[in-house]
Amino acid sequence: MRKASDTPTLIPEKVAASCHLLSDRIHGRFADRGLDRHAQWFAQHVDRIVAAGPREVSAPPSLRLVSWLGGLAVGSMLFSPLYFVRRLDGLDQLPVFLSSLDALSTVLAASIAAFFTMRSIEHAAVRRRALAALGTLRSFAHVTDMLQITKCPTHLLFPAGVAGEADRTAAAARDEPTALTHYLTYCSELYALTSKVAVLYGDWTSDAVVLDAIDDVDDLCMGLESKTTQKILLLEQLNQRVRNP
Repeated sequence: MRKASDTPTLIPEKVAASCHLLSDRIHGRFADRGLDRHAQWFAQHVDRIVAAGPREVSAPPSLRLVSWLGGLAVGSMLFSPLYFVRRLDGLDQLPVFLSSLDALSTVLAASIAAFFTMRSIEHAAVRRRALAALGTLRSFAHVTDMLQITKCPTHLLFPAGVAGEADRTAAAARDEPTALTHYLTYCSELYALTSKVAVLYGDWTSDAVVLDAIDDVDDLCMGLESKTTQKILLLEQLNQRVRNP
């Protein structure tokens, strides 16, 4: 019998597990290389994010306490004008009553504005922390792209050997295109996982600026992944032309 998924949302623990699986695969093929250390750092970084959960973007407890106490203190200011207006009796006090009512509306508007100002302190802290975390993921994606720059498929165009590579064995020369393809494939998977980690922040805050930043990271990863896929396809075409002249 078919069974539906328990939830349609990303499960942080499974995202972290996928990062470690990819890191292990990269270590098995490119041990102690730059990409191996890069993937290992990413897996450990995601572990820290998942362990923290919503606390990763929440404001410090002291700041949250000050924000709430300030908001409550401002809200309590409403009771003094209300009490004063309620105690006025008789139509002979109408001018004073109307003056107090006008003061009440002014204090009410100021109190509401002050309350939301105090509460916005916490929201600003959440936004700052989320944007900083997303900036780290954006930098990680760019470093993943930088690691590909030194990988040149020149040996596919000149299979007889290029300068500095004459001492390579024929077996190593045949294996190198396959290794480079795996290397680029792992980079594509890192882009995909980076995007998934960014989406986790959308479950922890609904701030519009943060959600836009998540979309930016997702677009960046998709663009870099598409570029890497094009490199893989070009590499395969070059490899086939060399093997089948």
